[in-house]
Amino acid sequence: MATVNATGPVLAARHLQLGFGGEVVLDDVSLEVRPQEFVAVVGASGVGKSTLLRALAGLLPPLQGQVSLSPPSEPSSRSWSMVFQAPRLYPWRRVLANVELGLEGLPLSRPERHQRAREQLALVGLEDLGGRWPRTLSGGQQQRVGIARALAVKPQVLFMDEPFSALDAITRRRLQGELSQLRQRTEAAIIFVTHDIEEAALLADRVMVLGKPETRQPARVTTTVPIDLALAKRQNRAGFTDLVQTLERHIGSETAGTQQEPQS
Repeated sequence: MATVNATGPVLAARHLQLGFGGEVVLDDVSLEVRPQEFVAVVGASGVGKSTLLRALAGLLPPLQGQVSLSPPSEPSSRSWSMVFQAPRLYPWRRVLANVELGLEGLPLSRPERHQRAREQLALVGLEDLGGRWPRTLSGGQQQRVGIARALAVKPQVLFMDEPFSALDAITRRRLQGELSQLRQRTEAAIIFVTHDIEEAALLADRVMVLGKPETRQPARVTTTVPIDLALAKRQNRAGFTDLVQTLERHIGSETAGTQQEPQS
């Protein structure tokens, strides 16, 4: 298990109830996340994973309950940022300018924005590609730019909504390894939504499983599984396969009656 900062939570959710059009999708969800902690959220398709992520980021008001996010650690940072399934890069801005986008509302001079954007591109291994256009990059490189842009604002919490789901298997595995290393070089807590159970087990400190106790009930947190394996070469460690199978069993018992999740 990765070392987690022992200070207070940077995010706390209390008894959240979430829904659309009078229909409750998720009920009684509570969560605390501390600096540098990595929490994966898994569950059957349509159970409400992305809905929960949007609520935690403040993009969706809860029907009940509350979410508290720590204020930015400094004036030139933000409480949170998000990496989406698609990179969402602006095609008319070069790579460096795309990374600078989130910095433009912060009290930074233009040279300071350039410097921080370059640092983040270096962090994701793209330090030589700042002058390129997004269309000239591979899918994996574009997603790295999206991650660099999210990290450039020095967020307290980094939300990641299935960031590798659209990539081929080889690129996905490479970026999983890079994220495993990258998370140790940032203070941000990470909340990571995925359909890939092995991915959740590979990256997280704990995995939160969403499911429905009964068909007609809203989904809720059915269990949270701590990951007690070291990050380095985790997939090769004794117990990893058993861990993945345990998560699969938890999700498999919660698949009945799930509904289509609204898309972002």
